[in-house]
Amino acid sequence: MAPTTVTDEAESTLDLHIDELIAENENITARSEKFERRRKPRLQEAFPARVSGVDSRDLPFYVDCVLDNISSSGLYLRMPKFVDAGSEVRLIVHLLNGPTQGATAAVQGCILRTELQADGKHGLAIAITNHWFL
Repeated sequence: MAPTTVTDEAESTLDLHIDELIAENENITARSEKFERRRKPRLQEAFPARVSGVDSRDLPFYVDCVLDNISSSGLYLRMPKFVDAGSEVRLIVHLLNGPTQGATAAVQGCILRTELQADGKHGLAIAITNHWFL
C-alpha cells in the first residue's frame, strides 16, 4: 500500500467536507455519469469568497466574489479582473451549510482557463493545489 501524502490528506479532508455539503444540499446539478468528465462531484452553490493574486497587468488584486461551483479538486468563479491562465491565486472561501454555520477554507490554486462573460466579468476555472481550514 502506498503511503499517504500531505496532498492526499488535504484533498481527502476537502473531499469529506464537500461530500457532506452535497449530501445536505438539494441544489447540485444531476448529471449522467457517462457525460461527466470531472473526477469529483461539483457542488453548485454560491459560496462567498475573496480572491487575491496578480492580474494580467502584473498588478496585485483582492476581489470579493461568489463561487459558481466547487469540488475538492477545483472551482469556478466570475470576477471583474482578467488573470492569465497558469497564474496562481489564493482564496478565502466560506463553505456555508446553513444560515450561520459552516467552515472557512484558505485555498491555493492555479488558473486553468479564463472565459469572458457576456456581463464583462471573467470566468475562472481554478485547480485547487492546496487548502487549509481556518
